[in-house]
Amino acid sequence: MADTQLRDDGDVRLREAEHPQSLVVRFGAEKPLKLDAGVELTPFQIAYQTYGTLNAARSNAVLICHALTGDQHVANVHPVTGKAGWWETMVGPGKPIDTERYFVICPNVVGGCMGTTGPASGQMTK
Repeated sequence: MADTQLRDDGDVRLREAEHPQSLVVRFGAEKPLKLDAGVELTPFQIAYQTYGTLNAARSNAVLICHALTGDQHVANVHPVTGKAGWWETMVGPGKPIDTERYFVICPNVVGGCMGTTGPASGQMTK
């Protein structure tokens, strides 16, 4: 049974890498991402989550970045693990980063594999 559970989790992770439940912005061949190694990544996509509402002046945005071991699921239930967001104690209504006041965005890093182009993506090209 453990093998079946592991296989099912792997399938869910691969599905999340290609077709995330998060919002996604896609960049085509006309907008390659030039990496420090001199290689261009194209096409690629960035998965992200948002919380709160952007005001008309666009002056209430907060960008939250994460380590490579994290993902974009700051304050929502993780679609693969079912666990609470990794910073839910800090982000949300009435919390230090108050989503009733701020518009919060957290992108998944390139290579993060939770919907952003990375090793688990079928879209990696040279």
